[in-house]
Amino acid sequence: MVYLNNDEINDLAKKVIQKYREYIGIEWELFKVEPIKLAEMLGLDVKFVDFGDDSEILGFTAFNDMSITLTDANQSDITLDLSNRTLVINEALKRGCEGRLNFTIAHEIAHHIIDVVCGANYSIKFRQLPHFERPINRFSPDYDEYMANQLAAALLMPDVFVDTVFYKLFETERVKRIHSILDKIAFKKLCAMAALFGVSKSALAIRLQKKGMLGEYIFAGYENLLDIFPDTEESVA
Repeated sequence: MVYLNNDEINDLAKKVIQKYREYIGIEWELFKVEPIKLAEMLGLDVKFVDFGDDSEILGFTAFNDMSITLTDANQSDITLDLSNRTLVINEALKRGCEGRLNFTIAHEIAHHIIDVVCGANYSIKFRQLPHFERPINRFSPDYDEYMANQLAAALLMPDVFVDTVFYKLFETERVKRIHSILDKIAFKKLCAMAALFGVSKSALAIRLQKKGMLGEYIFAGYENLLDIFPDTEESVA
């Protein structure tokens, strides 16, 4: 089995993004990577099927031609004929966070790119059944998934773009902490940066942390205000 380290994944992403730049004819220094267009460039067909908002299936892809029967959002059985170039994405993601939708598509694209680079031994376990993308298990030891996540992040948030925008917004090489309530200005900048790349704030924060540009990232809703600012008055006996 061939594995790619982080440097190799980033180098691979740079080559793909350069081809993408040529494919869409963009000469700008900075642009947003559209995963649907990226799939089109690579000859991959993105098919949307509504499995419902509560489905564990975010998306899946096949490495061989095959058929599979699943249950859709209406609880009806549907049979999908997959080619080894088909990505199936849960249409319910369109009703939610754009970042999760984009990352799911990019993740499945990444599997196909790595498959080409690493050869037939890559993801051999998915040759008979599709690869399913489900909600992230942060403790998964599966290095196939790790590589796909790293490459997806590098495709949607290319190194040079992240560096350029980060320095423009934060005017420093590293931010020690971004807290959604306590660091409002920094958090707004993070939100703007995530929107620019079309990713979630969490995905961007992880990317920045892996690049050594961000220390701690804490997202807290306003329902957590009492935890952040507790009542400090001492009780009177």
